[in-house]
Amino acid sequence: MFKESSYLIRVGLVVVDLFLLFAALFLGHFFLSSLLHRGLGPFLRFLFLYWISAPAVVASLFYFRAYGPLSATRPMLLARRVLEGMVAAGVISAAVLFLTKSTYFSRLLFGVYFVIALAFMLADRLALYWLRLQVLRRGRGVRKVVVIGQGRKLEELLSFLERNPAVGLVVTRVMPLSANTEQELEKLLRKEPVDEVHIAFSRERCGAEVGKLLKLAEEYGKTIRVFINLDEELRWSRLSVFRFGSLPGLIFSSKVIDPDLMLVKRAMDVVMALVGLAVTAIMFPLVALAIKLDSPGPIIFAQERVGLNGRRFCLYKFRTMFVDAEERKRELMEKNEMDGPIFKLQRDPRVTRVGRWLRKLSIDEFPQFWNVLKGDMSIVGTRPPTPDEVERYQAWHYRRISIKPGITGLWQVSGRNKIKNFDDIVQLDLEYITNWSLWLDMKIIAKTIVVLLVPGRSGAC
Repeated sequence: MFKESSYLIRVGLVVVDLFLLFAALFLGHFFLSSLLHRGLGPFLRFLFLYWISAPAVVASLFYFRAYGPLSATRPMLLARRVLEGMVAAGVISAAVLFLTKSTYFSRLLFGVYFVIALAFMLADRLALYWLRLQVLRRGRGVRKVVVIGQGRKLEELLSFLERNPAVGLVVTRVMPLSANTEQELEKLLRKEPVDEVHIAFSRERCGAEVGKLLKLAEEYGKTIRVFINLDEELRWSRLSVFRFGSLPGLIFSSKVIDPDLMLVKRAMDVVMALVGLAVTAIMFPLVALAIKLDSPGPIIFAQERVGLNGRRFCLYKFRTMFVDAEERKRELMEKNEMDGPIFKLQRDPRVTRVGRWLRKLSIDEFPQFWNVLKGDMSIVGTRPPTPDEVERYQAWHYRRISIKPGITGLWQVSGRNKIKNFDDIVQLDLEYITNWSLWLDMKIIAKTIVVLLVPGRSGAC
């Protein structure tokens, strides 16, 4: 088994971090006690801050990969991971302190403690990184590498090794792929010290020639790293390694696949859906009465929509149109204000008087919180299309339904009434999918609230 980083070193880092956190709390208490006239009281009274924050710090630093191998990390990236981890730990610790209503809690000490702890963590990681570089520059721990390959992947590999000296890999020879490469490699492996063999090649060379090189390097007991240009023609997909039992493979995904993040997103959806349904229940009698008095027909409008990867589901809304709206849509198609497989009219004659107000205030969309609770939709996502719209999609449009649709999304908060071209809408959806994060979801939710408070907004779902 080949491991990039040592488990024992990671455990050692955790122990050092726990010591540094204790030291940061002690120094923060000492500093404030000396500065303040009355002091803060005995140090042991505030030791609960350590027991609450230490697990949060370690867990957050692990999550943001601040315990990953220093060899594959640049100083700025390493510092960013530590900063992100400490900020997350600070938020978690503050939440725990608030929920437990801890006594003897000093906000000033809490702030000073985390600032000192952050400085300690950054100094610790950067010092270790600098020490590793010094050791490598003296030739200790360096691994000698033979690189075989061609094309862009070879250039990228050589550039990476040159720009990241902390990796500890030194290229001793670069060999092009040719008919004589196998013989040349064997001569080199017999005469010179070689720790690793790197092979970078195109898909066209995935044949017996490369297979012979792999077998030869394995017979000589060398560590082999293979770089193949399977991803060069992919615009959005991220590459990951997976294993089904004993079968290794590669995953190319154009969206984030992180079970932890998906679990957090789902938890946020459920909480917000329950709140939304509670509000819906409160307003339901008044909205239902208004809809019934304005026009005949059901209170709730149900329509088939297309969700995650083509799954069909029934979307619910407060009815804002006359009951014959679907039939009249055919007559209005020539007046469609949108370009592409989507229909929209600013002054749609099918909308009732009450419906216009419900759309203006976005009250018509509140029943969709039931779709979110069921799992058909998310709070934030892409607009759920109708089946007839999907039938007119081009190939690249389908990527927008590779995630759950949402009640709100990037299009809705990006001036949706001004966007008339369907391709522009899809571009916004793909931008959301490519750059998705929990932070982006929270920003879209905040912007949605602002948009709802702006008068003159019209519905679009």
